[in-house]
Amino acid sequence: MKNLQILKQVKCFILDLDGTVYLGKEVLDGSIEFLKMLEQSNIQFRFFTNNSSKNAGFYIRKLSGMGFSTDESRMLISNQVIIDHLQKNMTDKKVFVLGNEYLKSDFVAAGIRVVEEEPDVVAVGFDTSLVYERVAQACRFIRQGAVFLGVNPDLNCPVENGFIPDCGSICAMISASTGVKPEYFGKPSFHTLQYILQNTGFKENEIAFVGDRLYTDIAIGQGTQAVTILVLSGETQPEDLAEAAIQPMFTFPSLKELTTVLRIEKKPEVTEG
Repeated sequence: MKNLQILKQVKCFILDLDGTVYLGKEVLDGSIEFLKMLEQSNIQFRFFTNNSSKNAGFYIRKLSGMGFSTDESRMLISNQVIIDHLQKNMTDKKVFVLGNEYLKSDFVAAGIRVVEEEPDVVAVGFDTSLVYERVAQACRFIRQGAVFLGVNPDLNCPVENGFIPDCGSICAMISASTGVKPEYFGKPSFHTLQYILQNTGFKENEIAFVGDRLYTDIAIGQGTQAVTILVLSGETQPEDLAEAAIQPMFTFPSLKELTTVLRIEKKPEVTEG
């Protein structure tokens, strides 16, 4: 493991939710204590979840129910990243949304032109209410030339009893039918990295990405100066890490163990005199 002194440079932690803070409806041991420790230590942090099945308001309420109160200033989500891209680069484009009502309502609230026919763009999220007819529609629109965007690339979402198919799996089905691959947002995309840097105001070397998934939470920091911290409380298991091409700087069993290390590493230095 790299020298833990590296953690002293971190000014803002970017924290995943699913598999990091909780699994489904179950809060992970020590995670709420970790969040409260950051607050008490005046260490900046933001949440960033790729899970596009809900929206920021839902996750704020969920954390509150688990014993941690936060607000919109700390809650970032892949929905926001793709909306930011559409607003800046695809103004007035008509968008067909294959996703839950949370995602659709975020698009509408942001002024995106959501349509059911003749779209310029097909945006696919983590649709837990997936209907075959709408998948077929999305495929038809893409074959007709609509731009194919995926809100997040995650293949699975960790839950209490294992995993359920996520946005990346839905997009893979559409790609298999159409032969077209989507442009993805959410972690680990460059879109998300830039969105986080702009939102927080910190530099790459001042940020630490913390999460349970190698190909999203850790991959976003690859090739940058950001610190990457893997927790083994969700998708990634020790045997996966041993053979993975993507490697974190640090690995901990959970946020509980990271809490202990940070309390030591962030302790003010005492000078003699």
